Amino acid sequence: MKTRRLAMLLFAAASLAPAYYHFVHFQTRTAPYTPIYARFDLASLQNKTVPFFISETGPSQMASGDTVNSVITQIRAAAQVWNSVDTAEIKLAFGGLHTATTTMNAPWIEVEFTDELPPGVVAQGGPVTRLDPTPGAAGVYIPIAKSLLRLPRNLTSRPSFSERFFLTVVHEFGHTLGLQHTWTSSVMSTEITRSTTKAKPLGADDVAALSVLYPAPKFALQTGVITGRVTMAGAGVNLASVVALTPNGQAVSTLTNPDGTYRMEGVSAGLYFIYAHPLPPALAGEPQPVNLELPSDPTGRLLPGAAFDTLFYPGTSGPQQTVTVAAGQSTDNINFNVTRRAAVNLHSVQTYSYVGQEPIKPASFVLGKQRDTLVLTGYGATAAVPGFDISLASAPETLAVRNYVQGYLAVDVSLSPVSSDGQRHMIFNYAGETYVLPSALVMTQKNPPSIQGVQPNADKTLTLNGASLSTATQVWVDGVAAKVRSAQDGQLTVALPPAAPGYRGVLAALNPDGQSSLFVHGNNSPAWTYEASELPQISISPAALPAGSETMVELTGTGTAFDQWTPSLAFGSSDITVRQVWVLSPTRAVAAVSVSPVAQLGSAYSTISYGLQVNATAAGFQVLPATRAPYLAVSQMPKSNVYPGALVTIPLVNVQQVQSAASIQATVADRPALVTGYFNGQVTMQIPTGLPLGPAVIRLTVDGVNTLPVLLQIDPPPPVILLAQSIGGVPLTSANAPRAGDTIQLVVSGLTDGTSQPDPLKIKVSSNGVDHSVQSVTANPQQQGTYIVQFSLALNSPQLSPLPLVLSVDDRTSAQLMLPFRPAGATSPDSGA
Repeated sequence: MKTRRLAMLLFAAASLAPAYYHFVHFQTRTAPYTPIYARFDLASLQNKTVPFFISETGPSQMASGDTVNSVITQIRAAAQVWNSVDTAEIKLAFGGLHTATTTMNAPWIEVEFTDELPPGVVAQGGPVTRLDPTPGAAGVYIPIAKSLLRLPRNLTSRPSFSERFFLTVVHEFGHTLGLQHTWTSSVMSTEITRSTTKAKPLGADDVAALSVLYPAPKFALQTGVITGRVTMAGAGVNLASVVALTPNGQAVSTLTNPDGTYRMEGVSAGLYFIYAHPLPPALAGEPQPVNLELPSDPTGRLLPGAAFDTLFYPGTSGPQQTVTVAAGQSTDNINFNVTRRAAVNLHSVQTYSYVGQEPIKPASFVLGKQRDTLVLTGYGATAAVPGFDISLASAPETLAVRNYVQGYLAVDVSLSPVSSDGQRHMIFNYAGETYVLPSALVMTQKNPPSIQGVQPNADKTLTLNGASLSTATQVWVDGVAAKVRSAQDGQLTVALPPAAPGYRGVLAALNPDGQSSLFVHGNNSPAWTYEASELPQISISPAALPAGSETMVELTGTGTAFDQWTPSLAFGSSDITVRQVWVLSPTRAVAAVSVSPVAQLGSAYSTISYGLQVNATAAGFQVLPATRAPYLAVSQMPKSNVYPGALVTIPLVNVQQVQSAASIQATVADRPALVTGYFNGQVTMQIPTGLPLGPAVIRLTVDGVNTLPVLLQIDPPPPVILLAQSIGGVPLTSANAPRAGDTIQLVVSGLTDGTSQPDPLKIKVSSNGVDHSVQSVTANPQQQGTYIVQFSLALNSPQLSPLPLVLSVDDRTSAQLMLPFRPAGATSPDSGA
């Protein structure tokens, strides 16, 4: 029986931070050191998704114009940021509002508002309940049973739409998932050195950190590894930060083990400067020597090693030699022999530039200027004294430092004709000490977007006029993206998400380069107040289900447009899961719901979200006593193509005894379905041919007992790869086999349902988890209904001959095609070798 132990070390978003790191325990006190990470158990989560719940006791005070709904939309959008990491398998889902009296058994995250944050702390987050070390498929780990994200009840100083509030919540969600702080200016850095923005919230270090804990199969194939050791006088240095950065890209980092060894995963292929630096000291009042939950072993916490001079590989004080990293490979023996110093004095610098009177962090410059100025401050960087120097890591720009106001420095940056967009990393030197600030400066092609005018239209859309607005711009109303209906340079027409009459939503334009209109307008950003209209109403039926069941519920709306804005449904408990919502019409939707056998009986919160509306009812749903009636557990099905004519196998739960498949009758979408087998609690049936695509209701009768109806998504048949050919249309054989990097074509049928054109962005071609680059999808003039998919073979393609190749569209995946392929070093048949 596993026991639970409480770990209430939450992380504050107002302090210093080291490199990407996790909550780590070592089972031994001697080498080799194998870190045991605290993380959620994906196998215990439906759809590998951990739910988060927002306390019914919301903020007591908010910034002018804010509402509880606007705060909730921003929290939900911040959580969604982590779902964009496609090399990590874990996802977050809004579980609705919840009450403190609700008991939950499945893992979960709580978001609460409190008056008990320490002075100067703006938020906290992290695991609070962890189980004992547990063996898993990837080794021993420590399961997280519950994490907690704490926000202040008084939010008057942080408007919910602001960059600061949004990035704080993204940061704290990272802690709840098992990430500690970083020193690479990513979102898991604290506010002091963070260089990410609301439009581009995650850095490469954040992506790597999450993917190490919850790796998707392609993570190890698409990224490389760097290993080595940091020593001082022959002994390993614990918790030294090792950082890899490119001259105009982001940084990735890790911390060393107690013997000084390190393993840095998630490094994209490329050329890197690599350096080791000591952790900065904790600020006054912090409980640890650094702002980090220290790793532990059977004897207790392990302290950081002594301070040392920052050192670049292979032993220089600045960046001089790069190291090559290849995807799917490990670059080893990147070692550092560092020199002890008395203390770390130069650290934690933050940079600013200005748009009008609005401070922008990090400093951002637009290419095309000859010169621009940024302002900075930090420990040891407050005065331009003799010997103080700042430079950029292998960049064409030059710097001149001067005093600004007390405690701040101004840096005049002279741009070069060869300056390009991207990150710039600052290197500070003073009194023999070196400090590196990754992503201290960002170069962009355009100015940030701005919204100078808002014009309502007769069809209830809005036309926004301004600058740097394009088809790539997203427009948010509070935390929900509007739908762009048309775009011209400097003008967008958008459809607004639904909201209650009189609702006031702040408008923000976000561009892919990381800039947003918040840079220009700040707290004076434009807002739109919704006109008086009928308030949409949404009801749930049935509003009660037994514990230990899986079925469907229906959402019925009045004055809704579900076909434009899909509603979401949640029940305030990790033991009640909404697997999927399907829209049937503008006023009707259905949802697949699972209720755990151990779900708390009685009333449960129901939360229906629709655009900017959040309708929460404290007793909107009832969990009834278990009936022990049989039910189909669609949520436990392996992910597979389900299409008309396909055989599907679904677990059948609560079955006492089934003599044979003949005692089971099934219908799919009210049509008889052939039950072909039953074995060990699994029923196999054939989906009837000719069914329409979309959700289908499945009903079973088992020995005369009817099961609850369940929903299953019916998709088109999987695509079929008919032929692989050269771009000249010549079929590929061993005689003309391609190499990595070559461009080839596939002739494919079944890309669409026949009523739409294929979307190239949804088509993926891969080999053993390595994605190839799809370039175009065109209709095949030689065969109606088929398409030519042109792509280039990835440079890091598996060195296999033949090469297994699959094509995927959404969740539909083709059978493997064994492609003739020449691995690296192989010669062509006509080379004479």
